[in-house]
Amino acid sequence: MANLTVTLGSQDSASGHRSVAVVFRNSGSTTCRLTGYPGVDAVGGDGRTLAHAERTPRGYLGGVAQGARPSAVTLRPGGVASALVEASGFRADGASCTAYARLVVTPPDDVRSVRLRWDTDSCSDLEVHPVVAGTTGRSG
Repeated sequence: MANLTVTLGSQDSASGHRSVAVVFRNSGSTTCRLTGYPGVDAVGGDGRTLAHAERTPRGYLGGVAQGARPSAVTLRPGGVASALVEASGFRADGASCTAYARLVVTPPDDVRSVRLRWDTDSCSDLEVHPVVAGTTGRSG
């Protein structure tokens, strides 16, 4: 991760669902590969972990193409890949919930994490989808 810059990219919403792309940029001088899912936890304003993201191929707002399996993404210097994170702005049972304030993201095959501010009303059903080429977290 020393040569991998992790940021939040575009956000989207529909029918109470929220998403944000986690963007991985190769800031080094050699090629690297990312495969699979990043680790993602949601943290509240008080710093407590509120949720661990479930790893799913796709969700309400995107992910990989139907029936596709996670594949390796090769990043040349300056290249980008991304993974879509989704959550709901409500609980299915109608109960109130604490909004997520930050995401703690661990790139695939790494142990070092980065904390990223996510201004959202999302508070339940946290999911992360596989890494794909580009900045949207979506393929197909």
